Amino acid sequence: MRVVNVIEEARIGGPQIRNLKIAKALKGKIDVTLVFPKENSRALKRQCNFLGVKYLSLSLTTIKRGLFGILRYVFLFPFEVVMLARILKKNNFDLVHVSGGCWQSKGIFAAKLARIKVIWELNDTHSPAIVRKVFFFLSHLANGFIFASEKTKKYYRKLIPTKRKNFIIQSPVDINLFNPNLNYPTERFVDKIVKEKKIIIGTVSNINPVKNLEMFVKAAKKLSFYSNKVVFMVVGRIYISQKKYFKHLTYTIKSSAIKNFFFLNSREDIRPLLKTMDIYVCTSKNESSPLSVWEAMSMEKAIVSTNVGDVGKFVNDGVNGLIVKVGNINNLAKSIKKLIEKPKLRKKFGKKSRQIAKNKLNIKICGKLHSVAYKAIASYN
Repeated sequence: MRVVNVIEEARIGGPQIRNLKIAKALKGKIDVTLVFPKENSRALKRQCNFLGVKYLSLSLTTIKRGLFGILRYVFLFPFEVVMLARILKKNNFDLVHVSGGCWQSKGIFAAKLARIKVIWELNDTHSPAIVRKVFFFLSHLANGFIFASEKTKKYYRKLIPTKRKNFIIQSPVDINLFNPNLNYPTERFVDKIVKEKKIIIGTVSNINPVKNLEMFVKAAKKLSFYSNKVVFMVVGRIYISQKKYFKHLTYTIKSSAIKNFFFLNSREDIRPLLKTMDIYVCTSKNESSPLSVWEAMSMEKAIVSTNVGDVGKFVNDGVNGLIVKVGNINNLAKSIKKLIEKPKLRKKFGKKSRQIAKNKLNIKICGKLHSVAYKAIASYN
């Protein structure tokens, strides 16, 4: 069986990593090829080559902010759909898997033109009303759906045809790759912090308002009396479109005189930094199936997270982490403080996190579920 996974954004993020891992997990069982734009694809290509995943990098336009960016995307849309349909037909794919979100529909139209069945993967839980209305009509073109979380399914439940097959499949984590017992290369800056025996409280997140990082910064301010004992760390890419937000965060840090808060640029291999963290924090306003949290769990980290997406399903309050309400800075600070002061509890939570990741979020499980979904839709009349 040959499946093509169409992604309209090549910048590395949760959906891209998810599809890379699934393609790798299905090797030897289902032949998966990723299709993505040439623009911003260097890191994604490197990952495909490293994992031995097939890919096609095409001249596909990504939607951008501003009137010109939107008009350009709309103008080129039909030409790119026809081009993509020809490529799909030429390569004799059995199924098209469209990833990314409800607005990424080029693969849907191309699959219909090529007369190939299509499954639409949805991973967002928030979109503008106009996008939802358009999706309501486009959803009838899909033969089935994959939802990245139960919350995502609830969000789209009334927008998809009731007779279409659908599957809930969480973002997968490779527990053999994200293994706390492996040795990783260290970085001089972080190595110094570790040698000073400071507690590292961190998160892996692109710099984006949806990630609600000001909540993390303000909690750090409330924990300033631990300034000689702890370090706060955000690891993530700063895109040009988010520089204003990043300046807002850095201004808040400086004006609050927080001296132990650091931003580190994203790494292709996040495991060395994850291993050094003692407490992993997620402050997002919206999530579906947050891969970065699952990876932290696999690395035996105690989790403190807002109750977003399906986080509460796998981070059990008082079992392997602590759950806080979105925007509740006092609660976040108290939860982090509790774990700073109780190293045995941190370790206990971390061990349980690893166990849950192994039993419920393992890439082998998610790979099998994708195989079931692909075969069901490909054979569906």
